[in-house]
Amino acid sequence: MRKNRKLLFRCAAVLLGLSALPLLEMTCRIAGWGAERPDIDPFAEFAAVRPLFQLNRDGQNYQVAENRRSFFAEDSFSAQKPLNEFRIFIFGGSTVQGRPYSVPTSFGTFLKIGLQHAVPSKQWEVINCGGISYASYRLLPIMQECRGYDPDLYIVCTGHNEFLECITYAEVISAAPIVSDAYRRLHEWNSFRLLQAAMGGAGKLDTTVDQHSHGSVMAEEVDALLDHQGGLEAYSRTALHADQVVTSFGRNLQRMVDISRAADVPLLFMRPPSNLQNCPPFKSEFSARTDELTRKQVGIDLKQATRLLTTDVKSSIRLLEQITAADDQFAFSWYQFGQACLLDNRLDDAVAAFGRARDEDVCPLRMTSVLQDTMLSVTEHNSVPLLDIHQLLQHMARRNIVGNSVLVDHIHPSFASNQKIAIAIIDRLQSLIPVAVTQTEWKPAAQAAFDDHLQSLDNLYFLRGQRTLKSLEGWAQGRGDGPPLSLSLPNVP
Repeated sequence: MRKNRKLLFRCAAVLLGLSALPLLEMTCRIAGWGAERPDIDPFAEFAAVRPLFQLNRDGQNYQVAENRRSFFAEDSFSAQKPLNEFRIFIFGGSTVQGRPYSVPTSFGTFLKIGLQHAVPSKQWEVINCGGISYASYRLLPIMQECRGYDPDLYIVCTGHNEFLECITYAEVISAAPIVSDAYRRLHEWNSFRLLQAAMGGAGKLDTTVDQHSHGSVMAEEVDALLDHQGGLEAYSRTALHADQVVTSFGRNLQRMVDISRAADVPLLFMRPPSNLQNCPPFKSEFSARTDELTRKQVGIDLKQATRLLTTDVKSSIRLLEQITAADDQFAFSWYQFGQACLLDNRLDDAVAAFGRARDEDVCPLRMTSVLQDTMLSVTEHNSVPLLDIHQLLQHMARRNIVGNSVLVDHIHPSFASNQKIAIAIIDRLQSLIPVAVTQTEWKPAAQAAFDDHLQSLDNLYFLRGQRTLKSLEGWAQGRGDGPPLSLSLPNVP
């Protein structure tokens, strides 16, 4: 009897203790404690999140913080928003920033100029939040920060940089499923998030932490593989962790939707353009299923097919069809097939082959088809508008294939293309925001203003841009001059 009483007492004590948990959770939810922040991935925290903008000395303007200018160009806006101002924040990577030049010739600057002519009754402010090598997961804290600056519109152009930190990122997002699932389930509880925040969890502003990533924490700032000596060698099909990166990309875009809706700010997604015609794959890799004998034969046949391009295109195409059938994952074979189809005026086949070459590239510096499909899925599911910049520039390009006629390198638009993008955004905004275009003949006036703006820039601006372009070409080819990659990085072949 005494033993039964002891057992009942212990069970009652356990049940009483457990009953406190639902009570605590209910209290947290009613009070709003530990509310979920859509900008934070519960299983991919950053070492620190530093604000992108800071007040200047006189407190009149926000400007890009000095400690962020290695990745972001200088930009500023008024701390006190004027009554008639419409404030647009553009988020993305170097395409948004205007590389290989800078903000003065970015599509964001041309957007502001165009809007001043389309709707002169409004005061337009376009803030450039384009970070060099910034992927979608690094844009989330910035978008969340900008909620505090009275935004009227968010524009997001992202997708090219998702694999620049793929090895380090995989260390964060590829935890054992049982641990990851348990963590995410716990993170659904307000009480758990409150406890996590009390212990110094995600999102705390800090400027004193170590710059290097560790454990399940991302580095405070971008640490792209290609910034390092030997970075290109680190890329391989297995090192990409492509499935995890694509899944994470979709989650990040959904969080962007959640952030914009929580702030009641309209959102426009943009698919960035890729050079298909004039950009060979940065690194090709044979399929793991292809034996050594076949690999050697593919190499021999590729040389022969390349020679035949100038003398017998039909024979080159037939040989390249055999090569891609022997190994359908070797990216350069698809690129050469695309060139052969182009010479034979088989434009649809050329576009398909160039796209396959980009998708099989094991150093993916251009947005892949799977990432494009993911962006389309998120926008359709949430009824968020999508402006397809690649498709837009395709209509401007020679033979309707995006290449050097509209881009200056593998991804960055020319001046004329950035102007075209700006015009397309204005056309789209008429159905997105409650501001109607009031000038019927604004486009010729805007084009004249674009030309005047370009003329106002000094020669040094263009010279610096050309130097940056040369540097970008070397970087993309694996000639980064940073320190060698750490041997402790996982999955480096």
